[in-house]
Amino acid sequence: MPDAPYETRIFNYPGWLDNPYVRMLQAVAIERGFEPTGRTTFRDTLIELTSPERRGLVHIQWPTPVTEDAEDEADAERRVDLFLDALFTAKTLGRPILWTVHNVLPHDTAYRPQAVRLHRVLGKLADAIHVLSPHTVEHARHFYSIPPEKVVVIEHSSYDGVYGDPVPAAEARSAIGASADRTTVMFFGWIRPYKGIVDLSRATALAASRGANLEVLIAGRPLGPVQNALKSFDESGARITRHLKRVLDEDLPSWFGAADLLVLPYRRVLNSGTMHLAATYGVPVLLPNEPHLVEDYGDQAWIRFFDHDDPAESIAGLLADEWFLAPEARAAARAFADARPPRAMGEAYADLVTRLTERR
Repeated sequence: MPDAPYETRIFNYPGWLDNPYVRMLQAVAIERGFEPTGRTTFRDTLIELTSPERRGLVHIQWPTPVTEDAEDEADAERRVDLFLDALFTAKTLGRPILWTVHNVLPHDTAYRPQAVRLHRVLGKLADAIHVLSPHTVEHARHFYSIPPEKVVVIEHSSYDGVYGDPVPAAEARSAIGASADRTTVMFFGWIRPYKGIVDLSRATALAASRGANLEVLIAGRPLGPVQNALKSFDESGARITRHLKRVLDEDLPSWFGAADLLVLPYRRVLNSGTMHLAATYGVPVLLPNEPHLVEDYGDQAWIRFFDHDDPAESIAGLLADEWFLAPEARAAARAFADARPPRAMGEAYADLVTRLTERR
């Protein structure tokens, strides 16, 4: 397919065009004639950004690969220099730059100084900075400055219409091999150290020792030193159903249909797409009591908060309470999703990229 006209071309970095969030975000822009594109390698990205014949909006979604794919600190410095120089060239060539701040810094970053430098300069180069939470500027301030006049808030939507229809609990549990008569608590997504999987294991053991009839559903790919934490679930006293690989799109409704509660035992979090995915399927959620999360979602009947300073004990107590089994909690989750349709998010994004490209 030939390249779109320069004013309607959106170059995404990274080129994860099959990411469900990216598809939802850019769907309306595509309807309006924009053509998202991307490159899958760092080298090809540099060529794209420095080629005078390339035009269109540059949208930086997750800058993580710039630093985290480095071989060592010196390589991370080199990659940051190359990427920022390429972005400066693109800007000099007249290309507007949009940056979406999903995370303040890459999770479990191995190259913090380099990541901080990258993000600090991104804030200066970007023509507009898309944040999913109004608290982003405040959280980033500890590491770098986000100019408030550049900020555009477009909150995360539900995932309505992205995956399959809800699956009844009995059918869903049968499909994934879970028991029919236990309270099911799910951890879903990448299994990484910062996500606190060891705290969920300890909480499960505490709850089970106090008589809770639990089954833990663990669905996602391990990344990093988490094997010992995963093994510790075997001694928790709860039944465990594992799927330690990527969950296929067609299987996702069964996992959420089987879950009574989604636990996000994260040690730090700014935004969570998984929370919005749970709402889509009417599954209550347990979150850390980060002040910005409590401020934003403290009035939601489908969300409770565990104590960040004593996660295992706090999560165990909230599991024993079984507040999440009330029909009102599931109904509140669905109401939250209904109020955040993907179409509205897509329209706000399409309006933003239209404004940015019309300036040129």
